[in-house]
Amino acid sequence: MLRIIQSTGVDRAKSYYSTSDYYLDGEQELPGQWRGEGTRRLGLTGEVQRADWEALCENRNPTTGQQLTLRQNENRTVGYDFNFHVPKSLSLLYGMTRDERLLDAFRDAVNGTMRDMEAEMQTRVRKGGKQENKLTRNMTWGEFIHFTSRPVDGLPDPHLHAHCFVFNVTHDEEEQAWKAGQFRDLKRDAPYFEAVFHSRLASRLSDLGLPVSRTKQGWELTGITPELVQKFSRRTALIEEQAEKLGIDNPELKSHLGARTRDRKEKNLTLDQLQESWRSRMTDQEWTSLETLERRIGGSAQPQDGNAAERAVEHALSHEFERKSIVPERKVLATALKQAVGQSTVDQVLHQAERSKLIVGERQGRRMATTRDVLLEERKVVEFARRGRGTCKPFVGKRSNFKREWLNADQQRAVRHVLESRDRVQIIRGAAGVGKTTLLKEAVETIEETGTQVYAFAPSADASRGVLRSEGFEAETVARLLVDEQLQSKVAGQLLLIDEAGLLGMKTMRQVFELAEQLDARVLLSGDWRQHGSVERGAALRVLEEEAGIVPAQVKDIQRQRGAYKAAVKALSEGRAAEGFDRLDDLGWVHEVPDEERDQQLARDYVGAVLKGKTALVVSPTHAEGDRITSSIRRSLQVAGRLKGEERTFDVLQNSYLTEAERSDRVNFRTGDVLQFHQNAKGYTRGQRMRVQDVEVLPLDQAQRFQMFRARTISLAKGDTIRITHNGQTADGKHRLNNGSLYQVQGFDEQGNIRLNNGWLIGKHFGHFTHGYVVTSHSSQGKTVDEVFVGQSSESFPASSREQFYVSASRARQRVTIYTDDRDALRDAIGHTDDRLSASAFVNGATPRPDLTRQDIARRTAQRQQPESVSPDLKEQRQREEEVQNVR
Repeated sequence: MLRIIQSTGVDRAKSYYSTSDYYLDGEQELPGQWRGEGTRRLGLTGEVQRADWEALCENRNPTTGQQLTLRQNENRTVGYDFNFHVPKSLSLLYGMTRDERLLDAFRDAVNGTMRDMEAEMQTRVRKGGKQENKLTRNMTWGEFIHFTSRPVDGLPDPHLHAHCFVFNVTHDEEEQAWKAGQFRDLKRDAPYFEAVFHSRLASRLSDLGLPVSRTKQGWELTGITPELVQKFSRRTALIEEQAEKLGIDNPELKSHLGARTRDRKEKNLTLDQLQESWRSRMTDQEWTSLETLERRIGGSAQPQDGNAAERAVEHALSHEFERKSIVPERKVLATALKQAVGQSTVDQVLHQAERSKLIVGERQGRRMATTRDVLLEERKVVEFARRGRGTCKPFVGKRSNFKREWLNADQQRAVRHVLESRDRVQIIRGAAGVGKTTLLKEAVETIEETGTQVYAFAPSADASRGVLRSEGFEAETVARLLVDEQLQSKVAGQLLLIDEAGLLGMKTMRQVFELAEQLDARVLLSGDWRQHGSVERGAALRVLEEEAGIVPAQVKDIQRQRGAYKAAVKALSEGRAAEGFDRLDDLGWVHEVPDEERDQQLARDYVGAVLKGKTALVVSPTHAEGDRITSSIRRSLQVAGRLKGEERTFDVLQNSYLTEAERSDRVNFRTGDVLQFHQNAKGYTRGQRMRVQDVEVLPLDQAQRFQMFRARTISLAKGDTIRITHNGQTADGKHRLNNGSLYQVQGFDEQGNIRLNNGWLIGKHFGHFTHGYVVTSHSSQGKTVDEVFVGQSSESFPASSREQFYVSASRARQRVTIYTDDRDALRDAIGHTDDRLSASAFVNGATPRPDLTRQDIARRTAQRQQPESVSPDLKEQRQREEEVQNVR
């Protein structure tokens, strides 16, 4: 693990190591050492001395006493703690053996990674009207190696880790001045440098003869059981226990919790005492496994898999680009490095990535990437729409009268647009609540009078079989259309109407267009790309407007809300998140409530609305916060007498939402997980489930045909509301249960099955349901109720966005109430956007690859000395560049 923690305040930085016992010269840590090019410039070498340390904390040159950087105040950022942690199995082996070769491998990996980051150190330039970052390539840091964790019950566990405290100072060679560092990009790229560190460390250990095995969290030494690792992870377990009690799910908040629950290290424990304590907690078999590994240190190097780097890069491309068209290059590289840990070196993985399908360029100062496959997929979608422009007959001539005389001018224009268009692909784009469904009814009825049949579809079962059918459309899912040959034969030569088309990804849109071309069908897309986009990659609806030149029929006049609420939603619909938020706040609808009261207040307000006979919906961006709110709502319903009788416990299945690449990797599965096939596969039928007992026998080659679920339990009582989480059938097989549908529990039969308020029975082992009080904003899209209650505390800010808040706030007809713990921070959080750049726009607008970093140059210089391995790469690189130019 690599964590980068900001340290502010001079006094705090001075006491950072002394009060944390980091200057103890005992057997649990080593004396600090000065590292870095900046340190050399300051004349600091060898062991860290307190006077030098305090001088740097005070922003003074330890040698001359002169002030270093311009800014000088007590609360400035003094520096950053870059701390590196090894897997617990290595901490155990080193703790029990103190073999210096293990420590050397760790220090080399830390130092190599810090040098990589130093080569990318920057400072801010604010001269001559410039506002930019500039490379300085030097840092100043003290390295402190520690061997144990903070104690639990008075005793520490083995925990080999390093604190590299980097001072907020770097030397600008051009200006010949010491300046504050710019650490933003290093912090942003921390997951990449973490992967580099672990790859280096694992490679060094493999060279020492120690085998490593990948795990879900990273890697461990082969032969050390998960049970032994868990036994010596008491500090982590304590933090997780506290986090669960406090309802904390955010990793950053957990790290702060760890700092608050620290006990001081015991200074007087000797190494012999510690090792004796640790040995007493192991079984004989566990001790033998450590002895076996100890004997292997210094033996023959572990064999390397020559194809590991290639497989790792392919895995990374599949995983990272399943749901996004443009990905930071280093995110792809980090995934590949983690996949190849212990089997390939850092340079081997980076070298393979350069030979891959990646197209890399710089956008807004960051190296981003797409692939040729993603780019060509977009081009196919765009080309189909372009070819179809002006090639079809209008459904009717000019339209002057309407069956629904109450349609407003926007809606009438949209209907005329659909009826009179000669394009094969048409788009109706309308904000939430503008009455798109109403105008679609008008258009569809008129089109069908001409003899053309309209077949309606939507991305989800809830939107198609729920919302659209409730409006009179015989709708199905897009997924059903793509696999049902009988349905396909019906739509040949007709019109495909796809509602909520903004939720269609590029892959699915390409499949729809290929089918439309095959069946000679026209396509009408209705949606709004300012709301949530698809789970899979590509903002297809937006790309069609921007790249294919499809002019949409725009509907802007909001019908769902009135007055000041309407004005707020209009601002949100146009991307003015801060203005929309302020308008809601002016209405008194944004409530800042402390943690201990917030969920209860929301629950009381929600139950009050329900008791008044209003339809209501609770929205929260994250499942963690939603679960807490659900518990509060159920307690309020029990007090109100709406939940009755004894509660029953049910096992439910929670989708892990793994990518296909992740489902192909056995490290992501654990005993008790459930696989359910959504397509027939070799040896399995659609709908069949299997519970994981042995990960070695999983049908991972069929990953595209199943989903993986984790089991958990929930309690239900008579009167509870449940939401279906996966398409299925009732216990008797007579009725369809659509994903997203809500039902009320009427009771339970003698076999323990769930009786719904409409008389249907859900089998007690069905599993695909949960409490239906709180939904994410994604699940709320397309729904309309009287009142909406939004629970959005700082815990959910990482999942907050302009699109999320717009969808959440626009579901209600009458009122939306927002509950948070920090009004100003929420206002800032919703300014972030989930807008996704298309591969086409990226290729056309990104600048070429930026100058190579020093380590890149050194590595490639070394590669040039081996011409037999370089020439094919250069040739393939030229071919890739030519292909990109051809696509452009």
